Amino acid sequence: MSLNAPHLMALLNMAPSAFVGGDIGPMPAMRSVKELRKEVRRQFASLNGQDQEALVLWFNRNFFRLEK
Repeated sequence: MSLNAPHLMALLNMAPSAFVGGDIGPMPAMRSVKELRKEVRRQFASLNGQDQEALVLWFNRNFFRLEK
């Protein structure tokens, strides 16, 4: 299964009220922080490594809650 996660960008663009109302589409299937990090690097290649890591931590804390 390919890790295509266009929803990562959509999550960043959603209004905060959407999170409260549960209007989030299906989440990409991530099984580990390593997979999440790889996908963030792919989707946000223009960011520096520190910003990418901050996004990984943010996505994991707010949506995925994967083991580290």
